[in-house]
Amino acid sequence: MLEIDHVTKRFGGLVAVDDVAFRITEREIVGIFGPNGSGKTTLMNVIAGVFPATRGEVRWKGRALGGLRTDEVAACGVVKTFQNPQLFRELTVAENVRVAGHLLLKSELGAARVRTIFPSAFRTEAARKIDARVAAVLEMTRLEAQARQLAGSLSYGGEKMLGVAMALMCAPSMLLLDEPGSGLSHDELDRLSEVLRRLRGQGMTLCVIDHRVGFLGALADRAIVLYHGSKIAEGTPSQVLSQRAVIEAYLGDAHVA
Repeated sequence: MLEIDHVTKRFGGLVAVDDVAFRITEREIVGIFGPNGSGKTTLMNVIAGVFPATRGEVRWKGRALGGLRTDEVAACGVVKTFQNPQLFRELTVAENVRVAGHLLLKSELGAARVRTIFPSAFRTEAARKIDARVAAVLEMTRLEAQARQLAGSLSYGGEKMLGVAMALMCAPSMLLLDEPGSGLSHDELDRLSEVLRRLRGQGMTLCVIDHRVGFLGALADRAIVLYHGSKIAEGTPSQVLSQRAVIEAYLGDAHVA
């Protein structure tokens, strides 16, 4: 489904991603591992269209994504969450999710806006679709009980889950998650793992970055390890995390027996 074809990304003289190549197949959870500064987020941003590759190509279902904006990449079915979700803190959880649905029903967004302004006069098919999608996404992410709670009053873990819910309103086939477990408690991590596995069970493909190696190792089917922008290992999490080169990348040579 997703092909990373020898992608390089430079910022001036800095090579942030260096000739990285791999594939992600349908219904797979792939973890991108690596210490800070290894190029993980940069690579994910290239995939999502945040900025272009310097060299190489990203293809989604055979289509080259180079040159597309983030919203155009999202419209193709590849949607990225961010380390710090951009929420409307003065709106409720459900309202945040509803606002995020504009990509799903962009052709009918005008009618949805009219419904918001004149709720008793206009109950369009677009509005019903949005409402149904909001309800489904809240249930999918276990946020139903917090639907009427202001986003600004959520815990940090709740904010992270709301960011996932907002991304799901775009009806992605593939979700790119950047540090979804950062700052979460043990219970919140368990809840996140449950939700992500459930999404995969419903047919979604996931690519996840997280510095919590135990969490990501337990979640992912396959691991890609980056170090100084280069791919140094690929395989199952248990296979790659036991490799000397990977241990050295995380801990340094002095820590490797």
